Amino acid sequence: MQRRDFLKGSLVTGLATGTLTSTAGAEGETPKGAAMAGAAVVSGPAPESLSILQPIRRPATGFLEIAVGDEAFRRINAEDDGLLAFTEHVLKFRVPPQPAGAEVKYRVTVVPIDFQNAYKIRRGEAETSAVRTFRTLDPAARETRFVVWNDTHENQETIAAVHAQTVPLKPDFLLWNGDQTNDVYTPAKMVNQYLAPGGLAISAEWPLAYVRGNHDVRGPAARHLPEFTGTPDDRFYYWFRSGPVAAVVLDTGEDKIDEHPVFGGLAAFAAMRERQTRWLAEVIKDPVFRQAPYRILFCHIPLFWTHESPAEGPWNSSALCRDAWVPLLKQAGIQLIVSGHTHRHAWLPASADRPIGQLVGGGPKVGAATLMEGHASEERCRLTMRDLKGAVLETVELRPSV
Repeated sequence: MQRRDFLKGSLVTGLATGTLTSTAGAEGETPKGAAMAGAAVVSGPAPESLSILQPIRRPATGFLEIAVGDEAFRRINAEDDGLLAFTEHVLKFRVPPQPAGAEVKYRVTVVPIDFQNAYKIRRGEAETSAVRTFRTLDPAARETRFVVWNDTHENQETIAAVHAQTVPLKPDFLLWNGDQTNDVYTPAKMVNQYLAPGGLAISAEWPLAYVRGNHDVRGPAARHLPEFTGTPDDRFYYWFRSGPVAAVVLDTGEDKIDEHPVFGGLAAFAAMRERQTRWLAEVIKDPVFRQAPYRILFCHIPLFWTHESPAEGPWNSSALCRDAWVPLLKQAGIQLIVSGHTHRHAWLPASADRPIGQLVGGGPKVGAATLMEGHASEERCRLTMRDLKGAVLETVELRPSV
């Protein structure tokens, strides 16, 4: 990949929809007031596919500065074909590949812009964030720790609670396993939905692995989702390695068939499912993947559920994804599937009818929400699911496969 591609950012939302407006008051007055709308989000999560997303609250441009270890800060622009970013909701910076296991310091500068016409562009006062630090994932590390959220559905009380539990754990990465939202109707609301819910710094100091849920594809603004997420190559299926864990992320799409009348003919998840199947067939050949002692699939909709019946509804698991992927998952040696979606936590161990164990998180109400903590070492990989009071609900242990 060329260096230009790594530095390429996103010209998002306002330019595409024509909603950017002047923030000046009287003529000649430059934009005033805080431009940043919360802490940045580090996403990716692999060292070669990181993005840093800075939420903003008015039309602005800006730049990122990063420093590895004791190096001096270097500037990274969000540039696209000679134009620097000019957007009103989020500045997205592609980070060049970084060393594995490296400490990276970063800060973001945001400059409000009053774009009155092509010959009258006024810059406001620059605003620079505090310096924050995160560590890139290391495939060669002897151990790794991670946290899984799911089905928060914009419930601020639940998000604040799982965030409070996550901070002291200092995970290597946070995986948000789908249904961050109820629906997605306007880019103006997506900062709070995906980047800074309730003003929290959800993933400013560790990489976020984003997983798309079925509610995250509902609504006209769902097409703007890549602007507010930082998945590798802006795909919603990818894999990465953190220490002894190979993590595969797959997108289970909607919980109904594409032809269901509720979608109004706008759903085409069958084609996406086929692309993922072909991609997965190649991933499982990768030596770095195959050498991982633990291999876990993360996807929003479970591939298995306790049972499927008309009373229970067909939407608690995805038979279409199960039929497409399970043969390859067995071939890949996937030891565990971690999902959400049902709003009821469950542990479904492997059985004759279920070749891979399925761990399902709860949520979104405070009484039903869960947090999963994972710790993998050379001896074992343990996932512990707790409720928001800290009580252990399920514990699953994996042994090394290689």
